[in-house]
Amino acid sequence: MLRTLAILVPLLAAWPAQAERPNLVPPGWDQVAAEPGASDRRFVSHDGTGRMIARQTKAAPGALGRDMDALAYRDGERITYQRRAPTWIAVSGYRGDDIFYRKSNLACGGTRWNTIELTYPRSDKHRMDATVTAIAHRMGSYYDQCPSAERQ
Repeated sequence: MLRTLAILVPLLAAWPAQAERPNLVPPGWDQVAAEPGASDRRFVSHDGTGRMIARQTKAAPGALGRDMDALAYRDGERITYQRRAPTWIAVSGYRGDDIFYRKSNLACGGTRWNTIELTYPRSDKHRMDATVTAIAHRMGSYYDQCPSAERQ
C-alpha cells in the first residue's frame, strides 16, 4: 500500500492544506502530512488500511485519449472495471492484495484532470462500495476547482 503513496494520481491538491475538508474524504479518514513540495493530498483510514490520494494535473486537450490511457494503466494492476466518457474515466481492480478505484474528471474548461484514487483491502469491498460510489458522484462538483488563472 505504501507503494500507492509513491506512485499515483490527480484532485484535492488544488486546495491548500489548511482548506476546508473536501466532501470526497470518507468519514473518519485523516489527512496525512504532505511532503514538502507535494502536489497531492493524501488521506488514510482510521485503521491505516485504506488510502486516498487526490491530485490535479494538466490535460492535453488534443490528446485526451492518450491522457486517459496514462490515467488508467499502471504496472502491477489487474483492471476488472473500466468506463470512459468524453470528460471522465474510471477504473478499478486489484493491485496485489488490495482493491484500487481511480477516477479522473476533466476540469477547468478541459485544461486539468482531477483524479482521486482509493486503495483498500479486498476484505473491505462491501463496506467501501457505497463510499466509492458517493465519491465518484461528488467529483463532478469540483469541475471549477482550478488555479485562479484557469478558472472558467
